[in-house]
Amino acid sequence: MSATPERRETPRPSTELATLAEAWGVVTSYEGVDGAEHEASPETLVAVLGALGAPIDSPGGATEALRSQAATEWRALEPVLVHDVRHPKDLVIELPAHVHPSDGWQVLELEDGSVQRERLSSAIARPIGTLTRDGRRLSTYQLRLGASTPDLPTGYHRLRFEAPGVEAESLLMVAPRCPQPTRGWGAFLPLHALRTDADAGVGRYGDLAALARWVKGLGGQLVGTLPLYPAHLHEPVDPSPYLPVTKLAWNELYVDPTSLPELEIAPAAVALLESDDIRRAMTAARQSVLVDYPAVMATTRSVLTALAEALFEHGGARRQALEDWVGAHPEIAPYARFRAADEVAGAGETSWRSAGTREVPSELVDTAAERYYLYAQWVAATQLAATGVAQGTAGLYLDMPIGVHPSGFDPWWEPESFAASVRGGAPPDSFFEAGQDWGFPPLHPIGIRSSEYRYVIAMLRHAFSRADALRIDHVMGLHRLYWIPGELDARHGAYVRYRDEELRAVVAIEAARKGAAVIGEDLGTVDEAVRADMTADGMLRSWVFQFEASAEDPLPAEPERAMASFGTHDLPRFAAFWNGLDIDERASRGLVDAEDAAREHEGRTALRTALLESLAHRQADGDGAPEAAPPAAAPSEELGVLCACLEHMAEGDARLMLVDLEDLWGERRPQNRPGTGAEASNWRRRSEKSLAEIESDPFVAEVLGAVGERRRRHASHQPRLVFGKVPGVRRPGAGEAQR
Repeated sequence: MSATPERRETPRPSTELATLAEAWGVVTSYEGVDGAEHEASPETLVAVLGALGAPIDSPGGATEALRSQAATEWRALEPVLVHDVRHPKDLVIELPAHVHPSDGWQVLELEDGSVQRERLSSAIARPIGTLTRDGRRLSTYQLRLGASTPDLPTGYHRLRFEAPGVEAESLLMVAPRCPQPTRGWGAFLPLHALRTDADAGVGRYGDLAALARWVKGLGGQLVGTLPLYPAHLHEPVDPSPYLPVTKLAWNELYVDPTSLPELEIAPAAVALLESDDIRRAMTAARQSVLVDYPAVMATTRSVLTALAEALFEHGGARRQALEDWVGAHPEIAPYARFRAADEVAGAGETSWRSAGTREVPSELVDTAAERYYLYAQWVAATQLAATGVAQGTAGLYLDMPIGVHPSGFDPWWEPESFAASVRGGAPPDSFFEAGQDWGFPPLHPIGIRSSEYRYVIAMLRHAFSRADALRIDHVMGLHRLYWIPGELDARHGAYVRYRDEELRAVVAIEAARKGAAVIGEDLGTVDEAVRADMTADGMLRSWVFQFEASAEDPLPAEPERAMASFGTHDLPRFAAFWNGLDIDERASRGLVDAEDAAREHEGRTALRTALLESLAHRQADGDGAPEAAPPAAAPSEELGVLCACLEHMAEGDARLMLVDLEDLWGERRPQNRPGTGAEASNWRRRSEKSLAEIESDPFVAEVLGAVGERRRRHASHQPRLVFGKVPGVRRPGAGEAQR
């Protein structure tokens, strides 16, 4: 089997079609991991252009579509503008040639309601020239925004220009830099995997808080977990946290009903919790190696439904608090009606959603189900909020997926923000020769802009309401995303550009308002311009040891503006990586042939040998103190090596470091195997150790203590040279980010 994707011979688009594609932000070709240029077919371009709203249904229609493009409505000013407080830039305004700037006004309405008004002529830096657009003769001018108010506050403002016959208004985003975290470390464990002696088949928000308190006690700054958004947990079940029902709510699966005040007024709920059936179900779920999502959800829902009914029946202060909370979150009531209607209509029935309205048909309204979803969201938000730093816990490191489920709430609630009849994915690479189809509807670059990024702001604001550090999944998606149209497969897609400056401004504004760090997932084939923008914006990079280590450089040095980790939820565990089990697994799936697998094993053996020799040299040379050697308490050689690797990373330059707790007792199974289905039990595997066992494990405590000590000891150290290599020099990573 070839190690690189086979180059496809594709008909070249006509000049007119290529010009039209460029005008709509569709990239006609891309450079693959094989170094070759891959052209998008005319069929692909037409389909993607159609999804964007271009007036074209065949390659031959490109000329007429270009004429329509040329006749678009004239605007004096772009509808969305970005002003970087660190690097102010001039803006351009187009005025009818007969309008003199002295006759106009520039009006700046700030987010706080204050208004600044000045003559347009005083805001003009210089005239640029004249042009003709849509039959109009126009004069263009360069504006110096903020000339009279250089200290514009960050946020969302409105800029208006008023002149005879001209009224132009734009959203003005004044963007800061993303907050910079202090040097620190955190621990990672999926919440569904977190075990306690009293859980009901998954961890609960209260358990996450307990884990965060323990990590804080060890000196850690963060606790990370997989995305916590609602998922489809009734038939057909799709537990993937990367295809959530919505990114505007939290997953009620993790609510602990036994701690809710409504138990005092809900004898039916108490009876359920004390019933033999529920107790047996909870015990079986607690002891299971895998999460049975439908069973756990059914148990949790039955109790929450009884609690919700009691609350709505008895009223009182708690009901008023719920209603006040729903009023403050206007998306929650429609979400509850949507989920309730989805159940009444039946699994997979989506015709009721395509009526072009946000209203739910009355015949699909189930009051009990609607009340359940309202109550469940309220208590989920309340219990998750209790994990906050104010409670003496480590901060939360959360993950925001790039997409949502195609039949989820968000595409129904904000249809103009999503592109229909296309799916996000990735082109063929050395890991996935057929490419990847991630199955979610992409954000529509024109739709999100025309709505002034309302949905993007809402989903980021929701995430930052709880996140002290937020990972942006597939951060390149802020710049461009690979679209797969209609019935075509992932080999026949095209990249679509987004207004990255505007999307990045929204991220920075929302992060700054929370004071949260932002980590971009930039693994794989990523344009260096994307990473340059991340640096400029203050985003941290994702740096993964197993992508960077090699026989030539077994202890690579990580860059300073990064979050470092050994692996990710999509990659093999340390124990599997150390023993080459990931190579065997890929060979068993036919992803590599026997010859390639043998070559990979040879490379892995060379890496193991070089790493052991490097660690021995560190101990013999006293590099970084004698403690650099694997601890005597390590249960096995491989765990000793892991500990030494983590200590090496802890001494490094990376601003943040994340330790996967399951690596610390030699777990070999990953949470997700990209490209597999239900047979791989993705997103279902529970931790081998309970929280109490983790807290009492001397080796776990020793490793995390050593990580914390080295993070503190080397907080201001100078950049290191490792085997004569300059720190920060990277080799190319693996293929496109995987799902």
